Amino acid sequence: MPTPFMHLALVKTLSTDPDLPADVRAGLEAGWGAFLLGSIAPDARVSGGLLRASTHFFEYDRHIETPPARAMLQAFPVLRRPFVSDPAQAAFIAGYAGHLAMDEIWCVEMLFPHFHSGWGTGYQRHELLHMLLAHLDDRDRAVLPASYYEALCGATPTGWLPFIEDSALIEWRDMVGAQLAPNAPSRTFEILGKRINMAEEQVRAYLNNEDAMRPLWENVPPEAVAAVEESMYRHVRQTVIGYFSDSL
Repeated sequence: MPTPFMHLALVKTLSTDPDLPADVRAGLEAGWGAFLLGSIAPDARVSGGLLRASTHFFEYDRHIETPPARAMLQAFPVLRRPFVSDPAQAAFIAGYAGHLAMDEIWCVEMLFPHFHSGWGTGYQRHELLHMLLAHLDDRDRAVLPASYYEALCGATPTGWLPFIEDSALIEWRDMVGAQLAPNAPSRTFEILGKRINMAEEQVRAYLNNEDAMRPLWENVPPEAVAAVEESMYRHVRQTVIGYFSDSL
Protein backbone atom coordinates (compact mmCIF):
# COMPACT_ATOMS: atom_id res chain seq x y z
CA MET A 1 0.00 0.00 0.00
CA PRO A 2 1.18 3.60 -0.49
CA THR A 3 3.35 4.91 2.34
CA PRO A 4 2.43 7.88 4.58
CA PHE A 5 4.74 10.21 2.65
CA MET A 6 3.14 9.14 -0.64
CA HIS A 7 -0.25 10.06 0.81
CA LEU A 8 1.02 13.39 2.12
CA ALA A 9 2.67 14.25 -1.20
CA LEU A 10 -0.60 13.67 -3.05
CA VAL A 11 -2.31 15.94 -0.49
CA LYS A 12 0.27 18.60 -1.30
CA THR A 13 -0.65 18.39 -4.98
CA LEU A 14 -4.34 18.61 -4.12
CA SER A 15 -3.82 21.67 -1.95
CA THR A 16 -2.29 23.58 -4.88
CA ASP A 17 -4.86 22.46 -7.47
CA PRO A 18 -6.09 25.73 -9.02
CA ASP A 19 -9.40 24.14 -10.01
CA LEU A 20 -10.32 22.85 -6.57
CA PRO A 21 -13.81 24.18 -5.72
CA ALA A 22 -13.71 27.17 -3.38
CA ASP A 23 -15.87 25.52 -0.72
CA VAL A 24 -13.64 22.46 -0.64
CA ARG A 25 -10.51 24.59 -0.39
CA ALA A 26 -12.10 26.52 2.48
CA GLY A 27 -13.00 23.26 4.21
CA LEU A 28 -9.45 21.99 3.97
CA GLU A 29 -7.93 25.26 5.14
CA ALA A 30 -10.30 25.33 8.13
CA GLY A 31 -8.79 22.08 9.39
CA TRP A 32 -5.53 21.69 7.52
CA GLY A 33 -3.64 19.75 10.19
CA ALA A 34 -6.65 17.48 10.68
CA PHE A 35 -6.78 16.86 6.92
CA LEU A 36 -3.13 15.82 6.97
CA LEU A 37 -3.84 13.47 9.86
CA GLY A 38 -6.86 12.03 8.08
CA SER A 39 -4.76 11.35 5.00
CA ILE A 40 -2.56 8.93 6.98
CA ALA A 41 -5.08 7.83 9.63
CA PRO A 42 -6.32 4.50 8.16
CA ASP A 43 -2.87 3.05 8.79
CA ALA A 44 -3.25 3.81 12.50
CA ARG A 45 -4.63 0.27 12.53
CA VAL A 46 -0.97 -0.63 13.22
CA SER A 47 -0.85 1.31 16.48
CA GLY A 48 -4.43 0.32 17.30
CA GLY A 49 -3.93 -3.40 16.67
CA LEU A 50 -6.87 -3.46 14.25
CA LEU A 51 -7.58 -5.60 11.21
CA ARG A 52 -6.89 -3.90 7.92
CA ALA A 53 -10.45 -4.34 6.66
CA SER A 54 -11.72 -2.62 9.82
CA THR A 55 -9.99 0.64 8.90
CA HIS A 56 -9.80 0.42 5.09
CA PHE A 57 -13.26 -1.02 4.35
CA PHE A 58 -12.16 -3.45 1.67
CA GLU A 59 -10.29 -6.72 1.41
CA TYR A 60 -7.38 -7.44 -0.91
CA ASP A 61 -9.42 -8.39 -3.96
CA ARG A 62 -9.21 -7.66 -7.64
CA HIS A 63 -12.83 -6.53 -7.67
CA ILE A 64 -13.77 -3.94 -5.09
CA GLU A 65 -17.54 -3.79 -5.32
CA THR A 66 -18.10 -0.64 -3.25
CA PRO A 67 -15.55 2.18 -3.17
CA PRO A 68 -14.11 2.01 0.36
CA ALA A 69 -14.81 5.67 1.17
CA ARG A 70 -18.46 5.09 0.35
CA ALA A 71 -18.43 1.83 2.31
CA MET A 72 -17.14 3.69 5.36
CA LEU A 73 -19.91 6.28 5.17
CA GLN A 74 -22.51 3.57 4.65
CA ALA A 75 -21.26 1.75 7.72
CA PHE A 76 -21.03 4.94 9.80
CA PRO A 77 -23.55 7.49 8.49
CA VAL A 78 -22.73 9.77 11.42
CA LEU A 79 -19.52 10.64 9.57
CA ARG A 80 -21.34 12.09 6.58
CA ARG A 81 -20.76 15.79 6.03
CA PRO A 82 -24.26 17.02 7.07
CA PHE A 83 -23.79 15.43 10.51
CA VAL A 84 -20.26 16.73 11.14
CA SER A 85 -20.28 20.27 12.50
CA ASP A 86 -16.67 20.48 13.67
CA PRO A 87 -14.55 21.88 10.78
CA ALA A 88 -11.51 19.95 11.97
CA GLN A 89 -13.39 16.66 12.05
CA ALA A 90 -14.86 17.32 8.60
CA ALA A 91 -11.39 17.96 7.17
CA PHE A 92 -10.11 14.84 8.91
CA ILE A 93 -12.86 12.63 7.45
CA ALA A 94 -12.24 14.12 4.00
CA GLY A 95 -8.56 13.21 4.33
CA TYR A 96 -9.45 9.74 5.54
CA ALA A 97 -11.77 9.20 2.57
CA GLY A 98 -9.01 10.39 0.25
CA HIS A 99 -6.59 7.87 1.73
CA LEU A 100 -9.06 5.06 1.08
CA ALA A 101 -9.53 6.24 -2.51
CA MET A 102 -5.78 6.28 -3.12
CA ASP A 103 -5.34 2.78 -1.69
CA GLU A 104 -8.24 1.52 -3.82
CA ILE A 105 -6.61 2.64 -7.06
CA TRP A 106 -3.20 1.38 -5.95
CA CYS A 107 -4.64 -2.09 -5.42
CA VAL A 108 -6.78 -2.24 -8.55
CA GLU A 109 -4.38 -0.60 -11.02
CA MET A 110 -0.91 -1.33 -9.58
CA LEU A 111 -0.78 -4.13 -7.02
CA PHE A 112 -3.14 -6.68 -8.60
CA PRO A 113 -2.25 -6.37 -12.31
CA HIS A 114 1.50 -5.79 -11.90
CA PHE A 115 2.56 -7.74 -8.83
CA HIS A 116 0.23 -10.68 -8.33
CA SER A 117 1.39 -12.68 -11.35
CA GLY A 118 2.96 -12.56 -14.79
CA TRP A 119 6.71 -12.19 -14.25
CA GLY A 120 9.46 -13.46 -11.99
CA THR A 121 8.78 -15.43 -8.85
CA GLY A 122 6.28 -14.51 -6.19
CA TYR A 123 9.05 -13.53 -3.81
CA GLN A 124 10.84 -11.42 -6.43
CA ARG A 125 7.65 -9.49 -7.13
CA HIS A 126 7.08 -9.05 -3.40
CA GLU A 127 10.62 -7.78 -2.92
CA LEU A 128 10.47 -5.39 -5.86
CA LEU A 129 7.06 -4.08 -4.80
CA HIS A 130 8.70 -2.91 -1.59
CA MET A 131 11.56 -1.40 -3.57
CA LEU A 132 9.05 0.53 -5.65
CA LEU A 133 7.38 1.80 -2.49
CA ALA A 134 10.77 2.76 -1.04
CA HIS A 135 11.68 4.62 -4.22
CA LEU A 136 8.39 6.53 -4.36
CA ASP A 137 8.43 7.29 -0.65
CA ASP A 138 11.98 8.65 -0.80
CA ARG A 139 11.02 10.86 -3.73
CA ASP A 140 7.87 12.14 -2.05
CA ARG A 141 9.40 12.78 1.37
CA ALA A 142 11.74 15.27 -0.31
CA VAL A 143 8.88 17.49 -1.55
CA LEU A 144 6.96 17.81 1.71
CA PRO A 145 7.01 21.34 3.17
CA ALA A 146 8.59 21.89 6.58
CA SER A 147 5.27 23.33 7.74
CA TYR A 148 3.67 19.87 7.62
CA TYR A 149 5.47 18.92 10.82
CA GLU A 150 3.72 21.41 13.07
CA ALA A 151 0.43 21.18 11.19
CA LEU A 152 0.23 17.40 11.48
CA CYS A 153 1.46 17.16 15.05
CA GLY A 154 -0.92 19.91 16.12
CA ALA A 155 -3.99 17.94 15.00
CA THR A 156 -5.69 16.44 18.05
CA PRO A 157 -8.59 14.05 17.45
CA THR A 158 -11.50 14.21 19.90
CA GLY A 159 -13.67 11.22 19.13
CA TRP A 160 -13.51 11.83 15.39
CA LEU A 161 -13.92 8.14 14.53
CA PRO A 162 -16.13 5.46 16.05
CA PHE A 163 -13.78 2.65 14.99
CA ILE A 164 -10.27 3.91 15.88
CA GLU A 165 -9.43 5.18 19.35
CA ASP A 166 -7.97 8.68 19.69
CA SER A 167 -4.92 7.17 21.41
CA ALA A 168 -4.13 5.02 18.36
CA LEU A 169 -4.51 8.00 16.02
CA ILE A 170 -2.22 10.10 18.21
CA GLU A 171 0.40 7.36 18.42
CA TRP A 172 0.40 7.01 14.62
CA ARG A 173 0.41 10.81 14.18
CA ASP A 174 3.47 11.09 16.39
CA MET A 175 5.31 8.24 14.68
CA VAL A 176 4.85 9.78 11.22
CA GLY A 177 5.17 13.36 12.44
CA ALA A 178 8.49 12.71 14.15
CA GLN A 179 9.96 11.88 10.74
CA LEU A 180 8.88 15.30 9.46
CA ALA A 181 10.70 17.21 12.20
CA PRO A 182 13.60 19.42 11.06
CA ASN A 183 16.57 17.24 10.08
CA ALA A 184 14.75 14.08 11.20
CA PRO A 185 15.51 10.91 9.21
CA SER A 186 12.81 8.91 7.48
CA ARG A 187 12.16 5.43 8.87
CA THR A 188 10.60 4.11 5.67
CA PHE A 189 13.57 2.06 4.50
CA GLU A 190 13.84 0.52 7.98
CA ILE A 191 10.14 -0.34 8.10
CA LEU A 192 9.86 -1.65 4.54
CA GLY A 193 13.12 -3.54 4.94
CA LYS A 194 11.74 -5.52 7.86
CA ARG A 195 8.96 -6.82 5.63
CA ILE A 196 11.49 -8.38 3.26
CA ASN A 197 14.20 -9.26 5.79
CA MET A 198 16.58 -6.49 4.79
CA ALA A 199 18.39 -3.90 6.86
CA GLU A 200 17.94 -0.24 5.96
CA GLU A 201 21.40 -0.13 4.38
CA GLN A 202 20.54 -3.13 2.20
CA VAL A 203 17.41 -1.40 0.93
CA ARG A 204 19.45 1.66 -0.02
CA ALA A 205 22.03 -0.48 -1.79
CA TYR A 206 19.32 -2.38 -3.67
CA LEU A 207 17.73 0.86 -4.90
CA ASN A 208 21.11 2.01 -6.22
CA ASN A 209 21.82 -1.28 -7.99
CA GLU A 210 20.66 -0.92 -11.60
CA ASP A 211 20.91 -4.65 -12.30
CA ALA A 212 18.80 -5.52 -9.26
CA MET A 213 16.16 -2.92 -10.12
CA ARG A 214 16.02 -3.73 -13.84
CA PRO A 215 13.30 -6.42 -13.53
CA LEU A 216 11.06 -3.89 -11.83
CA TRP A 217 11.40 -1.20 -14.48
CA GLU A 218 11.14 -3.75 -17.31
CA ASN A 219 7.85 -5.08 -15.99
CA VAL A 220 6.49 -1.95 -14.34
CA PRO A 221 7.98 0.89 -16.39
CA PRO A 222 8.04 4.45 -15.02
CA GLU A 223 5.28 5.52 -17.40
CA ALA A 224 2.99 2.82 -15.95
CA VAL A 225 3.74 4.09 -12.44
CA ALA A 226 3.03 7.66 -13.54
CA ALA A 227 -0.30 6.61 -15.06
CA VAL A 228 -1.38 4.95 -11.80
CA GLU A 229 -0.31 8.01 -9.82
CA GLU A 230 -2.40 10.23 -12.07
CA SER A 231 -5.36 7.89 -11.64
CA MET A 232 -4.90 7.96 -7.86
CA TYR A 233 -4.86 11.74 -7.87
CA ARG A 234 -8.06 12.00 -9.90
CA HIS A 235 -9.86 9.55 -7.64
CA VAL A 236 -8.67 11.22 -4.44
CA ARG A 237 -9.68 14.63 -5.76
CA GLN A 238 -13.13 13.36 -6.73
CA THR A 239 -13.54 11.64 -3.37
CA VAL A 240 -12.55 14.67 -1.29
CA ILE A 241 -14.89 16.89 -3.32
CA GLY A 242 -17.60 14.25 -2.99
CA TYR A 243 -17.26 14.18 0.77
CA PHE A 244 -17.76 17.92 1.14
CA SER A 245 -20.76 17.82 -1.22
CA ASP A 246 -22.16 14.68 0.48
CA SER A 247 -22.27 12.90 -2.87
CA LEU A 248 -20.21 9.82 -2.09
